[in-house]
Formats: sequence, C-alpha cells, structure tokens
Amino acid sequence: MILSIDDNKTTSELQDKFNECFPFLKIEFYDVRHKWQESSFREHRIIADKKIGEIRKNHNSGALEIKSWYKTGKVEQDFRHFFGLFVQIFFLENGDWVESVSADDLSLAHLNEMGQKDMAKKA
Repeated sequence: MILSIDDNKTTSELQDKFNECFPFLKIEFYDVRHKWQESSFREHRIIADKKIGEIRKNHNSGALEIKSWYKTGKVEQDFRHFFGLFVQIFFLENGDWVESVSADDLSLAHLNEMGQKDMAKKA
C-alpha cells in the first residue's frame, strides 16, 4: 500500500486508505509522541477530519509505503520520521480496539488476521 501524504489530506482520508488494506486494523493520530511499546494517552488523540498540515511541524509531502509484513512499530516510526505524524495502530481483540503496544514487533498481516478471526468468532 502507498499512502500519499501532504498537508491538505485529512486524518480521516489516511485512516480510510489504511483501513482499505487492513480492514481489521485502524490508525489513530495523536498530538504527542509515544515511546516504543508504550500506549498513547486518549486525551492526546486528534479528532477525525483534521488537516494534516494543522497537526505537524514537519511539512514534507510524499508517499509512505506500507507492506503487510512490516511490524506495527516500524510503521508508527515511519509516520513520525518521514512526516512528523504521531500514530498508534490498533487491532481487534475480543471485539474491542486495542493499542498495538505489546504488539509492536508483530506484522500488520498477523494483527489483521487476528482481528479477522476475532470477528469470525462473534458471527
């Protein structure tokens, strides 16, 4: 997947594009950085439809390539390093969205598959 990122995109547009490729994962944007294997504080979550240019200091435009075998922690670091965006990836567990804090070393494909199995249990 390629995410095109520039100041005119909104958080919702990036979330939707990410969700097209990983339907059992989601990303949330924050106004502060979290450390490796630490959770983000809910009060720092950025509301949907916020323009990317409003939430970052690094105004580079470009494309972020995200492969299914990338680890969640790597993807979060790439958002920060290349585009100055603080994101947290969430996955489904027992029907609830869980931050990938303890899963930073797991691949997106693995977490997406876990979410898919979790949803199948509910059906």
